[in-house]
Amino acid sequence: MDATQATTRRGPALAGAGALAVALVLALVEALDGGAGAALAWLGVLAAATGAALLVLAARRSPSRWIVVAAIAPITYLVLSTAPTAVTREAMPAARLLVSLAAGGAYLLVALPLASREQYGLCCTCLGVATVFFMVWEPPPPKPVPIAKPLINLKDSLLARMPGWTGDRQKLPEAIEQALGADEYLSLNLKSSDGTEVLVFITYNANAMSNIPHVPWVCMTQAGFRLVTSRQDEIQHPTKPGREIKPNVMHFEPGPGMARQEALMFQYFNVGGQYEHNRQLARIMATSGAIGRRGSYLSQTQVAVYFPPSEGKDPLAKGGRPYQIGLQFLNAVIPLLEREYYPDLGGTEGG
Repeated sequence: MDATQATTRRGPALAGAGALAVALVLALVEALDGGAGAALAWLGVLAAATGAALLVLAARRSPSRWIVVAAIAPITYLVLSTAPTAVTREAMPAARLLVSLAAGGAYLLVALPLASREQYGLCCTCLGVATVFFMVWEPPPPKPVPIAKPLINLKDSLLARMPGWTGDRQKLPEAIEQALGADEYLSLNLKSSDGTEVLVFITYNANAMSNIPHVPWVCMTQAGFRLVTSRQDEIQHPTKPGREIKPNVMHFEPGPGMARQEALMFQYFNVGGQYEHNRQLARIMATSGAIGRRGSYLSQTQVAVYFPPSEGKDPLAKGGRPYQIGLQFLNAVIPLLEREYYPDLGGTEGG
């Protein structure tokens, strides 16, 4: 290697070594903190130290090309070991992943002067290691997080916030309960003084990776209703300015032989404190939320407002009475669930 190549390699190698030194410190903090991931963190300390040492050697005037080749192993390990836990958005694994990726970027500049055969071998090795890792590795199951108190208690608190409404909890048949598969559920049939009917239906699973409960666009149609329109609306969180929730808003019409009563329904999922309207994304969130240290849960909320045929009016109009009634119930239900029923995941460990 000539002097020009050595100079070109030295700067990126030292930059990569510096990034790995930061990764070493972060891994050391995690290792000293102990816990279930301590062994993995100590391996991260060893990997970061080895990678930094090899890249410093690579910054010398005439290093062996095999020193450069060997430096990819600890960097690859750091990225693969940190990427899954970084999904939890916790500061420490996310920081480790960023500095490891920075070291990887600097390493690529160091490896560029290598002959094409070594570069090809490096690419194949990295792809092979990553493939095996993600084929073999499985996220740990989430730690179930029990609800703070039974959902049945929500009825009185909700009615206290909704004057003029009366009703009671409805117990579902045993076969439907088994098909529902929820640890807790609440089905409230409510009626106002003018005869308007509302159904508030909430499910809770302590394990976020439980099966997604039955969704209204399946259950309602099986019950004879016809789904006319479905969209996702952005509504303001009732107690957190600037935060929005995006529920599914659906208009159902009665099928043949059914009572002449349409339904406007709001529906969303809550996975470990995060709101989601898409069923498939809720599945992904439940799975990825199991990777970190915290437990997680899965909850679904439905608010259905029943009303006479719309007679040409748009039932999904935001200024319409059914829509406003649904919003009133959401603005009452959401704070109650967050403050009194959903657990605080800040101090939990596990999935």
